[in-house]
Amino acid sequence: MIKIFTDFDGTITLQDVGDAIFETFGGEQCKNIVQAYREGSISAVDCFRQECNACHNVDLDKLNAFIDQQNIDSSFINFVAYCRQQHLDCYIVSDGMDYYIKRILDLHGVGDVPFFTNTLRLVPVGETSHVRFEPEFPYTDEMCNRCASCKRNHLLTMCGEDDIIIYVGEGYSDRCPVQYADVVFAKDDLLKYCQQENISNYEYKTFADIQKRLSHILDNRRADGSVIGLHKRRNAERARRDVFIGE
Repeated sequence: MIKIFTDFDGTITLQDVGDAIFETFGGEQCKNIVQAYREGSISAVDCFRQECNACHNVDLDKLNAFIDQQNIDSSFINFVAYCRQQHLDCYIVSDGMDYYIKRILDLHGVGDVPFFTNTLRLVPVGETSHVRFEPEFPYTDEMCNRCASCKRNHLLTMCGEDDIIIYVGEGYSDRCPVQYADVVFAKDDLLKYCQQENISNYEYKTFADIQKRLSHILDNRRADGSVIGLHKRRNAERARRDVFIGE
């Protein structure tokens, strides 16, 4: 079976919504926190906690209005419909926060796409319309600080030995999961990373590009669901095996 995993921020959305929220409500301090994370000075979990603290009290109406203004790749909606038509499982794996992801998906009519991410609790401040951000991290991996919500583990948990894993991404947090994917669609920072690390990939700009490529690939699908010419990537298969045997 073919299973598709896609990043959210900057992949489904046109910008990194999580970064935009923290920079809007937490100010310049949040940029410095993210920079420390990218330099390896702090973990992803610490990064989110510090960003949430920097936001202090946030007006909920302004937060929701800001989220509702965010744009997505309009071809993602058709892509979801295509996946369902072709009986392809599609999941969103994100190192962002569930609150804005669910709100954006619901707004665009694709709220039933399964997603795995961090949790953002909005704690009311007294009797006001303001809230405080309290992050929770149900999907951390004790051996890795790159992501607070471990994308690699989602791939490995959701897939069986015979599944073909397709990954779609664009940024820093996608560098880990592409090492375990058989087919990679990449753009922006992730494209450069794949080129540097010799990870085979298809460059894309929108989900329409991905759908077109998948349609071409699936033209060779057999009656049993397998696809002629679509194979597991040797290095990815080895990486997945090494995880399970503890190397």
